[in-house]
Amino acid sequence: MKMRHMLAAAVLLPVLATGCTARARHEARATPSASPSVSLSPPACATGAIRWGAAHRKWRLVGLSPVKRLNADAGRTTFRYAPVRTVVARVEARDARVSGQRVMALLARHLGLENGELMPPGASTEDHRLRAERTRIHGAGRFLTAEAVLTLDAGFTLTCAGRTVRGSVTTWQQSFAQDAFRCGTDPGTDAWAREAYERGCGPLGS
Repeated sequence: MKMRHMLAAAVLLPVLATGCTARARHEARATPSASPSVSLSPPACATGAIRWGAAHRKWRLVGLSPVKRLNADAGRTTFRYAPVRTVVARVEARDARVSGQRVMALLARHLGLENGELMPPGASTEDHRLRAERTRIHGAGRFLTAEAVLTLDAGFTLTCAGRTVRGSVTTWQQSFAQDAFRCGTDPGTDAWAREAYERGCGPLGS
């Protein structure tokens, strides 16, 4: 038995504050000097063309509850999740000037997603996953619940200051999936669901 629903995680978008101060010096009997020129050109790597390699999506198990033995009249039951693995969104490139925020926004556009649907660099599933879930269980048996996120990995090349920089993205989409499983019942074909079943109930078919 499986009961799947989706939970949208809060999107935490870091806010970047910039400031600029100018200090002028005046020396006695010095002739006035011209104001220093200010470059309005964008920083290196901020406008370079980007090319994407293949993007790979995969549901990955991130949380799992202990197995509970329940009677047929158990009704709504609280399951508490323990972490299985943590996924952290990140952009890695061979040049520190590459903007992770820009790369993530361009990847979302490349995939036809809204800006913000992909979690920003630094976002962790550990900060967003459920700690507990209250679920209505029908029937008697041994039950567990699990949660997963849809991860995305992609490679890219970026023109940066006249040269090509290679990099990669690992991120995950906002939504979590949760399922409840009954031990002794086929969990289906999803790899993350089968992993959850085997971690909690033991080998399939046992």
